[in-house]
Amino acid sequence: MERKNKNIILFPRVKERLVEEGMEALQAKRYDEALHFFHEAEQLGENSFHVALSIAVCHCELGDFLEAERRLRMLLQEHRDDIELLQMYVSILMQMQRYEQAEMVIRDALHRRHLSPSMREQLLRLLHFNQKMSKTALPLAEQDSIQQLFESDDITEHMKVIKQLENEDIAPVLSILKQYLMNESKNPITKTMILRLLTLKNVTDVVTIEKFGERMEAIPANLNEQAQTAFALHVLRQLENTLASENPSLYEVAVDIWLRYTYILYPFSPKPATCEDWIAALHFIACQFQGIPAALEKIARMYHVHAENMDFLCKKLYEVEKFSYF
Repeated sequence: MERKNKNIILFPRVKERLVEEGMEALQAKRYDEALHFFHEAEQLGENSFHVALSIAVCHCELGDFLEAERRLRMLLQEHRDDIELLQMYVSILMQMQRYEQAEMVIRDALHRRHLSPSMREQLLRLLHFNQKMSKTALPLAEQDSIQQLFESDDITEHMKVIKQLENEDIAPVLSILKQYLMNESKNPITKTMILRLLTLKNVTDVVTIEKFGERMEAIPANLNEQAQTAFALHVLRQLENTLASENPSLYEVAVDIWLRYTYILYPFSPKPATCEDWIAALHFIACQFQGIPAALEKIARMYHVHAENMDFLCKKLYEVEKFSYF
């Protein structure tokens, strides 16, 4: 029996193409996609500093600070004189609120490196900032309790913690709140509450919010909730014109569904659809909730919209309804 050749023959420049695709995705801020390409290249033997650093950056942007810290630490062991790498590593440690470790790394660099005056000044400023943050940090036990709380699914408990943070300095837990916002598996209701908290606290950092497969970067201090919800308010006014007098109880149910949907969706806007499409979908689902017999096609004709569009929006509304009422 002829022995089969188990060697895998790769197409030319496979690694190079994977790295190119990874860099293109990274520059477009598609970090999950970039990470996939870089990992594929890594498995094929790509071990360049550039790719290793890019993988660490992807983990950092995705909120996986533990893996980012591990990879940056390994890179720093091989490239001890790379100041930019050192600064990135210290920044990650500070994001994780590991201030003592960050201080040790900075002091070690100041003692053993031949630094230019400007670089030494940068490190000293970073050391001063790290020491300042360390003084304002919450006790470790309190940080852990907030982290553990957000790992639960109890919205009521989430509300209590966020309400408590309204009267406290949130700087020590800002990195935890940022991680929550960008984690696709976390509850979108809590994300809305956190984002409103950051707006209230006038946070000027760029944060990444992920909800229902969509991702957005925003500066909380610059968010204008009234502008963000202008379309939602327009739908409410049209709902009142069409349903309030005809069937007040049905109108109240439709309003409740819509307010819940737009609250959970914030800061994203309801899309893609016209005002009439949404009103028709809300009318149909309100009927479903109240046990009123209703045909989707008939309601579509009432509002002069396509039934297919209505059905698509109904699915979006039902998707949100699986979350707890609040």
